[in-house]
Amino acid sequence: MRDGEVALMGGTVIWEKQEAVGVVTLNRPEKLNAFNRELFSDLGEVLGKAAGDEGVKAVVITGAGRAFSAGGDREGHPSWKTQDPIIRAEYVREAQRITLAIRRMPKPVIAAVNGVAMGAGLDLAMACDIRIASREARFSEIFIRAGLMPDMGGTYFLPRLVGVGKAMELILTGDTIDAQEALRIGLVNQVVPAQELMGSAMAMARRFCQGPSRAYGFAKWAVYKGLNQDLEGALDNETYGQAILLGTEDVREAFNAFSQKRQPLFKGK
Repeated sequence: MRDGEVALMGGTVIWEKQEAVGVVTLNRPEKLNAFNRELFSDLGEVLGKAAGDEGVKAVVITGAGRAFSAGGDREGHPSWKTQDPIIRAEYVREAQRITLAIRRMPKPVIAAVNGVAMGAGLDLAMACDIRIASREARFSEIFIRAGLMPDMGGTYFLPRLVGVGKAMELILTGDTIDAQEALRIGLVNQVVPAQELMGSAMAMARRFCQGPSRAYGFAKWAVYKGLNQDLEGALDNETYGQAILLGTEDVREAFNAFSQKRQPLFKGK
């Protein structure tokens, strides 16, 4: 796919390359970008393309229309169409593959949260490395209102972002919070006016595109792996990654640029 081209993936996701940024847009605006099985499948395909495209150095995920994602589509969610718990479990795992695809992607992923992010939509945003929210954004782990629990990583991400107490409050009440409250508790990194949202997300993504992409990949891997380890395990991760990075062209370029008093030109090698 050439730079600037736009592709509609399966009808529910728009995929666009802008320079070295891959822009992924959930495209069911009439349903507030609620997830059905087709959207899960299309999004998984696009994330696979983004991960495998060496020309993509950073990814931005957003939603078409006035929502990021309202969560699961009550009319199109396959888990509610079967009485077999084994089949239901597989449908849940299909959704969770999206979460894993983002976390395993060796390049920065930014959520540009343009409107409501509820249930699976909030979990999708939390799976991303950085969240930039419009002032109009609203957030809720709404599952409990339907007698359910988070199932795309919400029980993992939320307490790590906002603390256990606040996470339990949001999960058990299903309350909705606005963008400023999300910023205050650490759920999002930035809040900007709606008209500046994509510009802000793209500016950060382009900054990553100019950086040392291999270092980004190893840093993501070490941070997320270390969340489930003790200090010694985290230090082992750092030793492994650093030993490889010290031999890269990017590191040599950084040192040369420093001595020559210029900005480094990283190539991801």
